[in-house]
Amino acid sequence: MVNYIHEPIYTYFPEILEFNDPMKEEITLFHLLTMTSGLQVGKFQSSKNWVKFILEQPVIYRPGSTFEYNSGNSHLLSAIIQKVSGGSTASFAEEFLFHPLGIKKYIWVKDPQGIHEGGFSISLNLEDVVKFGFLLLNEGQFKSNQVVSSNWIHEAKKPYKQFEAEEDRTAGYGYGYQLWTCEITNSNNKIEYYYANGLYGQYIFIVPKLNIMAVAKSYLQDDQSSAPKLFFEELLRSWKDE
Repeated sequence: MVNYIHEPIYTYFPEILEFNDPMKEEITLFHLLTMTSGLQVGKFQSSKNWVKFILEQPVIYRPGSTFEYNSGNSHLLSAIIQKVSGGSTASFAEEFLFHPLGIKKYIWVKDPQGIHEGGFSISLNLEDVVKFGFLLLNEGQFKSNQVVSSNWIHEAKKPYKQFEAEEDRTAGYGYGYQLWTCEITNSNNKIEYYYANGLYGQYIFIVPKLNIMAVAKSYLQDDQSSAPKLFFEELLRSWKDE
Protein backbone atom coordinates (compact mmCIF):
# COMPACT_ATOMS: atom_id res chain seq x y z
CA MET A 1 0.00 0.00 0.00
CA VAL A 2 1.24 3.50 -0.72
CA ASN A 3 3.05 5.20 2.13
CA TYR A 4 0.46 7.90 2.81
CA ILE A 5 -1.75 5.40 4.64
CA HIS A 6 0.85 5.33 7.43
CA GLU A 7 1.20 9.09 7.63
CA PRO A 8 0.79 10.44 11.18
CA ILE A 9 -2.38 12.43 11.67
CA TYR A 10 -0.52 15.30 13.34
CA THR A 11 0.28 16.25 9.73
CA TYR A 12 -3.37 17.33 9.52
CA PHE A 13 -3.89 18.20 13.18
CA PRO A 14 -0.61 19.84 14.32
CA GLU A 15 -2.28 20.71 17.62
CA ILE A 16 -1.60 17.09 18.62
CA LEU A 17 2.05 18.02 19.15
CA GLU A 18 1.00 20.41 21.92
CA PHE A 19 -0.09 17.45 24.07
CA ASN A 20 3.52 16.19 24.30
CA ASP A 21 2.18 12.66 24.15
CA PRO A 22 4.51 10.34 22.16
CA MET A 23 1.80 7.68 21.74
CA LYS A 24 -0.72 10.19 20.41
CA GLU A 25 1.91 11.32 17.89
CA GLU A 26 2.12 7.71 16.62
CA ILE A 27 -1.52 7.66 15.42
CA THR A 28 -1.71 7.33 11.64
CA LEU A 29 -4.43 7.26 8.96
CA PHE A 30 -4.15 3.46 9.04
CA HIS A 31 -5.03 3.43 12.73
CA LEU A 32 -8.11 5.59 12.14
CA LEU A 33 -9.26 3.38 9.27
CA THR A 34 -8.83 0.15 11.26
CA MET A 35 -10.19 1.45 14.58
CA THR A 36 -6.84 0.91 16.27
CA SER A 37 -5.95 4.51 17.17
CA GLY A 38 -6.01 3.69 20.89
CA LEU A 39 -7.97 6.87 21.63
CA GLN A 40 -10.49 6.58 24.43
CA VAL A 41 -14.08 6.44 23.22
CA GLY A 42 -15.93 9.58 24.23
CA LYS A 43 -19.36 11.11 23.64
CA PHE A 44 -18.10 13.75 21.26
CA GLN A 45 -21.57 14.42 19.82
CA SER A 46 -22.49 16.41 22.92
CA SER A 47 -19.42 18.64 22.69
CA LYS A 48 -19.22 22.04 20.99
CA ASN A 49 -16.22 21.03 18.88
CA TRP A 50 -16.18 17.36 17.90
CA VAL A 51 -12.69 17.21 16.40
CA LYS A 52 -11.13 19.04 19.35
CA PHE A 53 -12.91 16.75 21.81
CA ILE A 54 -11.81 13.57 19.99
CA LEU A 55 -8.18 14.69 19.77
CA GLU A 56 -8.15 15.57 23.48
CA GLN A 57 -9.10 12.04 24.51
CA PRO A 58 -6.28 10.09 26.18
CA VAL A 59 -4.56 7.24 24.37
CA ILE A 60 -5.42 4.14 26.41
CA TYR A 61 -3.90 1.57 24.01
CA ARG A 62 -0.74 1.86 21.98
CA PRO A 63 -1.79 2.75 18.40
CA GLY A 64 -2.10 -0.38 16.28
CA SER A 65 -2.25 -2.78 19.20
CA THR A 66 -5.95 -2.98 20.03
CA PHE A 67 -9.22 -2.85 18.11
CA GLU A 68 -11.92 -0.73 19.70
CA TYR A 69 -14.81 0.58 17.63
CA ASN A 70 -14.83 4.36 17.90
CA SER A 71 -16.84 6.61 15.57
CA GLY A 72 -14.47 9.40 16.56
CA ASN A 73 -11.82 7.77 14.36
CA SER A 74 -14.17 7.99 11.39
CA HIS A 75 -15.02 11.60 12.10
CA LEU A 76 -11.36 12.53 12.08
CA LEU A 77 -11.12 10.95 8.63
CA SER A 78 -13.94 13.18 7.42
CA ALA A 79 -12.17 16.22 8.86
CA ILE A 80 -8.98 15.20 7.04
CA ILE A 81 -10.85 14.88 3.73
CA GLN A 82 -12.14 18.41 4.23
CA LYS A 83 -8.66 19.72 4.99
CA VAL A 84 -7.07 18.00 1.98
CA SER A 85 -9.81 18.68 -0.57
CA GLY A 86 -10.45 22.27 0.42
CA GLY A 87 -14.19 21.63 0.37
CA SER A 88 -16.70 19.64 2.38
CA THR A 89 -16.62 15.86 2.65
CA ALA A 90 -20.01 15.80 0.95
CA SER A 91 -18.82 17.83 -2.04
CA PHE A 92 -15.80 15.52 -2.36
CA ALA A 93 -18.10 12.49 -2.23
CA GLU A 94 -20.45 14.04 -4.78
CA GLU A 95 -17.66 14.57 -7.30
CA PHE A 96 -15.77 11.31 -6.93
CA LEU A 97 -18.39 8.86 -5.66
CA PHE A 98 -22.02 9.95 -5.72
CA HIS A 99 -22.03 11.40 -9.23
CA PRO A 100 -20.35 8.32 -10.82
CA LEU A 101 -22.89 6.11 -9.01
CA GLY A 102 -25.84 8.26 -10.01
CA ILE A 103 -26.68 9.19 -6.42
CA LYS A 104 -28.55 12.49 -6.27
CA LYS A 105 -30.37 12.47 -2.92
CA TYR A 106 -28.93 12.04 0.54
CA ILE A 107 -29.09 13.47 4.03
CA TRP A 108 -25.77 13.96 5.83
CA VAL A 109 -25.46 15.57 9.26
CA LYS A 110 -22.68 18.06 10.06
CA ASP A 111 -20.90 18.79 13.31
CA PRO A 112 -20.94 22.30 14.88
CA GLN A 113 -17.95 23.29 12.71
CA GLY A 114 -19.67 22.18 9.51
CA ILE A 115 -17.74 18.92 9.06
CA HIS A 116 -19.89 16.06 7.78
CA GLU A 117 -20.06 13.22 10.29
CA GLY A 118 -17.61 10.47 9.37
CA GLY A 119 -19.04 7.50 11.25
CA PHE A 120 -22.82 7.83 11.01
CA SER A 121 -25.73 10.15 10.15
CA ILE A 122 -25.80 9.72 6.39
CA SER A 123 -29.09 8.52 4.91
CA LEU A 124 -29.57 7.02 1.44
CA ASN A 125 -32.48 5.29 -0.22
CA LEU A 126 -32.32 1.53 -0.74
CA GLU A 127 -31.57 1.74 -4.46
CA ASP A 128 -28.49 3.87 -3.81
CA VAL A 129 -27.26 1.58 -1.03
CA VAL A 130 -27.46 -1.27 -3.56
CA LYS A 131 -25.16 0.75 -5.84
CA PHE A 132 -22.54 0.81 -3.10
CA GLY A 133 -22.94 -2.95 -2.79
CA PHE A 134 -22.25 -3.49 -6.48
CA LEU A 135 -19.30 -1.09 -6.29
CA LEU A 136 -17.72 -3.26 -3.58
CA LEU A 137 -18.61 -6.57 -5.22
CA ASN A 138 -17.08 -5.45 -8.52
CA GLU A 139 -13.78 -4.33 -6.96
CA GLY A 140 -14.51 -0.61 -7.30
CA GLN A 141 -16.16 -0.73 -10.73
CA PHE A 142 -19.64 0.53 -11.50
CA LYS A 143 -21.10 0.17 -14.99
CA SER A 144 -17.62 -0.53 -16.41
CA ASN A 145 -16.16 2.61 -14.81
CA GLN A 146 -13.38 2.26 -12.22
CA VAL A 147 -14.80 4.58 -9.56
CA VAL A 148 -12.60 3.40 -6.66
CA SER A 149 -9.16 1.80 -6.96
CA SER A 150 -9.41 -1.99 -7.00
CA ASN A 151 -6.26 -2.06 -4.87
CA TRP A 152 -8.01 0.05 -2.25
CA ILE A 153 -10.98 -2.34 -2.15
CA HIS A 154 -8.56 -5.26 -1.84
CA GLU A 155 -6.79 -3.64 1.10
CA ALA A 156 -10.00 -2.42 2.72
CA LYS A 157 -11.54 -5.89 3.03
CA LYS A 158 -8.52 -7.46 4.77
CA PRO A 159 -9.05 -8.30 8.46
CA TYR A 160 -6.30 -6.30 10.17
CA LYS A 161 -7.60 -7.25 13.60
CA GLN A 162 -9.39 -10.53 14.23
CA PHE A 163 -11.53 -11.56 17.18
CA GLU A 164 -14.16 -14.11 18.15
CA ALA A 165 -17.74 -13.17 18.93
CA GLU A 166 -18.93 -14.62 22.22
CA GLU A 167 -22.34 -15.50 20.82
CA ASP A 168 -20.96 -17.47 17.85
CA ARG A 169 -17.93 -19.70 18.36
CA THR A 170 -18.14 -20.99 14.76
CA ALA A 171 -17.42 -17.56 13.29
CA GLY A 172 -14.29 -15.44 13.15
CA TYR A 173 -14.68 -11.70 12.87
CA GLY A 174 -12.27 -8.97 11.93
CA TYR A 175 -12.05 -5.38 10.79
CA GLY A 176 -10.52 -3.80 7.69
CA TYR A 177 -10.77 -0.21 6.53
CA GLN A 178 -14.13 0.78 8.02
CA LEU A 179 -15.50 -2.64 6.99
CA TRP A 180 -16.26 -5.72 9.08
CA THR A 181 -14.93 -9.06 7.90
CA CYS A 182 -16.23 -12.50 8.73
CA GLU A 183 -15.41 -16.15 8.21
CA ILE A 184 -18.02 -18.76 9.11
CA THR A 185 -17.43 -22.51 9.28
CA ASN A 186 -19.93 -25.16 8.35
CA SER A 187 -19.18 -28.86 7.75
CA ASN A 188 -15.47 -27.99 7.63
CA ASN A 189 -16.10 -25.47 4.85
CA LYS A 190 -15.10 -21.84 5.30
CA ILE A 191 -17.07 -18.97 3.81
CA GLU A 192 -15.49 -15.53 3.84
CA TYR A 193 -17.52 -12.38 3.48
CA TYR A 194 -17.34 -8.76 4.54
CA TYR A 195 -19.91 -6.11 5.27
CA ALA A 196 -20.68 -2.49 6.00
CA ASN A 197 -22.86 -1.99 9.06
CA GLY A 198 -25.00 0.99 10.04
CA LEU A 199 -27.35 1.78 12.91
CA TYR A 200 -30.66 -0.04 13.35
CA GLY A 201 -29.79 -3.05 11.20
CA GLN A 202 -28.44 -1.45 8.01
CA TYR A 203 -26.09 -3.79 6.13
CA ILE A 204 -24.26 -4.31 2.86
CA PHE A 205 -23.01 -7.91 2.58
CA ILE A 206 -20.37 -8.99 0.07
CA VAL A 207 -19.32 -12.61 -0.61
CA PRO A 208 -16.61 -12.34 -3.31
CA LYS A 209 -16.11 -16.08 -3.88
CA LEU A 210 -19.82 -16.68 -4.49
CA ASN A 211 -20.32 -13.36 -6.31
CA ILE A 212 -23.11 -12.49 -3.87
CA MET A 213 -24.17 -9.04 -2.71
CA ALA A 214 -27.12 -8.36 -0.41
CA VAL A 215 -28.46 -5.26 1.30
CA ALA A 216 -30.62 -4.95 4.41
CA LYS A 217 -32.34 -1.66 5.25
CA SER A 218 -34.31 -1.79 8.48
CA TYR A 219 -35.12 0.08 11.67
CA LEU A 220 -34.43 -2.34 14.52
CA GLN A 221 -33.63 -1.72 18.17
CA ASP A 222 -30.10 -2.40 19.40
CA ASP A 223 -30.92 -5.86 20.76
CA GLN A 224 -32.36 -6.87 17.37
CA SER A 225 -30.06 -5.03 14.98
CA SER A 226 -27.89 -8.10 14.30
CA ALA A 227 -30.88 -10.08 12.99
CA PRO A 228 -30.17 -9.38 9.28
CA LYS A 229 -26.58 -10.62 9.69
CA LEU A 230 -27.68 -13.79 11.48
CA PHE A 231 -30.25 -14.46 8.76
CA PHE A 232 -27.65 -13.86 6.06
CA GLU A 233 -25.20 -16.27 7.67
CA GLU A 234 -27.87 -18.97 7.86
CA LEU A 235 -28.56 -18.38 4.18
CA LEU A 236 -24.86 -18.84 3.39
CA ARG A 237 -24.68 -22.04 5.40
CA SER A 238 -27.68 -23.40 3.54
CA TRP A 239 -26.08 -22.37 0.24
CA LYS A 240 -22.97 -24.39 0.99
CA ASP A 241 -24.99 -27.39 2.14
CA GLU A 242 -26.79 -27.81 -1.18
